[in-house]
Amino acid sequence: MKFKITLITFIFICLNTYSQNTIIKKVNYANIEIQVPANYIANSEYEIENDNFSAQWLYLSKEMFDQNVQYQLIKQFEDQTKAKEISEISFLSNGSIFKGKIYKIKNTNLKYKVLASGIVNNQPLILNLSFKNEPKSNTDFDQLMQNFIKLKD
Repeated sequence: MKFKITLITFIFICLNTYSQNTIIKKVNYANIEIQVPANYIANSEYEIENDNFSAQWLYLSKEMFDQNVQYQLIKQFEDQTKAKEISEISFLSNGSIFKGKIYKIKNTNLKYKVLASGIVNNQPLILNLSFKNEPKSNTDFDQLMQNFIKLKD
């Protein structure tokens, strides 16, 4: 019995150590696999970042989306932070229309935050994008960023 407990503990420690040192090479954005470029780090399968940009997404059920939970979550962000809303934004993300808001945030390297919602591949989600510089033009976005946001002309 003692051997089994020791073995289970050893396996748990090895798995935990291995998972902490694993480099994530691709992220899954609404069933679209996106390779992680060398100048980016993926913190999970649903989050990617570098010094100029970060993207995170939260999946919602269709029922939650239909009940406008996404707007409640965005409102909760507004209430909990001192972010200043700059404007509303509408853009394409993998060909789907997203609507949300742009905020300016103080005391952080990524000063501009976009919180928006939409549906990609029949998957409702909230998209949380952060930028070092204000997103004004598609020419401001590298290839990875364009997986998540393309401004309308």
